[in-house]
Amino acid sequence: MRTLEAAAFAIVALFVVVRARRDAEPRAFLVRLAGLAVVSFLAEDTCIHAYRFYAYSAEWSLFVDRVPLAILLIWPVVIHSAWDLARHLLGRGHALVPLAGAALVLADAWLIEPVSVAARLWSWSEPGLFGVPPIGVFGWSFHAGLCMLALSRTELSRDGARAAHEPHPLAAALPLVATPLGTHALLVASWWGLFRWVNVALPAWPVVVIAWCLSLALVAWSLAARARQRVPLADMLLRAPAASFFFVLLAVVAAEGHAAAVVAPLTAWVLAFAPPYLSLMSKPDASTDSALARPA
Repeated sequence: MRTLEAAAFAIVALFVVVRARRDAEPRAFLVRLAGLAVVSFLAEDTCIHAYRFYAYSAEWSLFVDRVPLAILLIWPVVIHSAWDLARHLLGRGHALVPLAGAALVLADAWLIEPVSVAARLWSWSEPGLFGVPPIGVFGWSFHAGLCMLALSRTELSRDGARAAHEPHPLAAALPLVATPLGTHALLVASWWGLFRWVNVALPAWPVVVIAWCLSLALVAWSLAARARQRVPLADMLLRAPAASFFFVLLAVVAAEGHAAAVVAPLTAWVLAFAPPYLSLMSKPDASTDSALARPA
């Protein structure tokens, strides 16, 4: 476990250092990231206490109450990198950026959760796909979407006020304070409105087929829309270490001797996440480079 934690800390440090150096306002970026860490911890820790749907393995070495320190630091990186990607794909200031970013985090969480559960990093008390109930994955999407909505609204306000005066960096984090309450509201509403009624174990292979169909459809859209021209290669490479971590973790799970009936569909499931991201990776042109010069 200590090796996994060290790798997680290294991935977070790499993202923070490289992303801050590439930001036109590194101080504001660091404040945003710190704000995301605080509200994400509050959302997750209160959810664990309130609902008891899952628990982390006791083998994690460093905890902040019920949440491992490594997880506390990872989720802000997941949320911010998805926000960056959504803004590149749709355009900075687009009204649908929070929704697109939430969808990206939903995809990230569907990659992270099954592999982590198979590796016994944490476990769920409710059934679902690969031992993960859908509400657990959607919960992080809800939280991420609310965070991105707050960040996007702050960004627009800062852009509007920039001509008059330079806003204080703390203004980038203040709108985040209500996101834990919003996360709880969406979790309770979605549980009683939908997920409670479909809270069953899901067969793996039919869902894997659906995942591959969706993956290939996204690749077709990406190529047709020339989406890769909007995304700087550096931003995609910043997401690569975290993704690689879970591919390596999957190999560890397979090497531990899990039954083929578990490893085979899980491997097919994880591989379905690669094509859309690979379709976004190409050498950036002048337009994508110039997009990075704008404040983020």
